[in-house]
Amino acid sequence: MLELVVSIAIIGVLLSMLLPLLSAARNAGYRSVCANNLRQMNVGWQGYVLDNKDRFPQAPVLPDWRYGGVTFAGIDREPRLDPTRPINKYLVEDRAGDRDANIIGLFRCPSDAGVFAFGQLSRGRPGQSLLPDGQTCFNTYGNSYRANPMLLDSTRAGLDKQHRPLALHEIYVDTSRLLITADPAWYFATIGADESIAHGGQRLDASWHTDQDSGNALAVDGSIRFLNFSTGLDSEFTLWPRPRNAK
Repeated sequence: MLELVVSIAIIGVLLSMLLPLLSAARNAGYRSVCANNLRQMNVGWQGYVLDNKDRFPQAPVLPDWRYGGVTFAGIDREPRLDPTRPINKYLVEDRAGDRDANIIGLFRCPSDAGVFAFGQLSRGRPGQSLLPDGQTCFNTYGNSYRANPMLLDSTRAGLDKQHRPLALHEIYVDTSRLLITADPAWYFATIGADESIAHGGQRLDASWHTDQDSGNALAVDGSIRFLNFSTGLDSEFTLWPRPRNAK
């Protein structure tokens, strides 16, 4: 009997040591898949820009989310590539012969936990999503990754009042630093005040990869980095296509 108790105790100790390692490995795997999604999604961004006189795409509604991604069909809400979203066409053409399901997967971060109240990360686990019915960003917008609106709307970028997409020649900063799309933690760590007001003034968050205000980011030059968006703005990355003091 004593030997059984000792064996159970040893197993319990081993499990307590092993589970955090397994969790860390799983999270590292998710982060890697997420980065690879962005890397492959870059094909769509680059294809669109090259085919449209070096201009970024413009979606008429929710351009931050609907530059690419899916819509949902039927009672089961089956995800389908949305042909009206600008960069989708270029991903499909680059993957001739592949099923749409492979492209659909590029827009879903495996760690996507939606949007939640700031401070609800517990041991790296996100809190309850505040999106309708507790949904993920993918299930709400058809896309886990939020684009930088400064490239999709000249008015938000402070260039003019035409609400047009920018062209490459209008970028005056290092394209390896200019964020084009990323895990949406970037938004709530930088310019998310409007959506916070809509949720009773509470600060919102979308930190999915265990580190507060951090996530994978794709730059205009196609490079991928894991960034802390609250501390890295202007030092490690920028949202603005021109230096702040540029006219």
